[in-house]
Amino acid sequence: MTAPERSTTDLAPPTRSSGECPACPHPLDDHDDLGRRFCAATTSSALSRACICR
Repeated sequence: MTAPERSTTDLAPPTRSSGECPACPHPLDDHDDLGRRFCAATTSSALSRACICR
């Protein structure tokens, strides 16, 4: 069985203002190095997972 194809619109992160993280509700300035990497990977892989930023 193959996975259903996803359109590129399904993979686009939500639109947020500058300074807001596209993966979680926290401001980017509140992220440590690990939080920034985790949220970047979450966004680029279109994953739905809990936040580790705080």
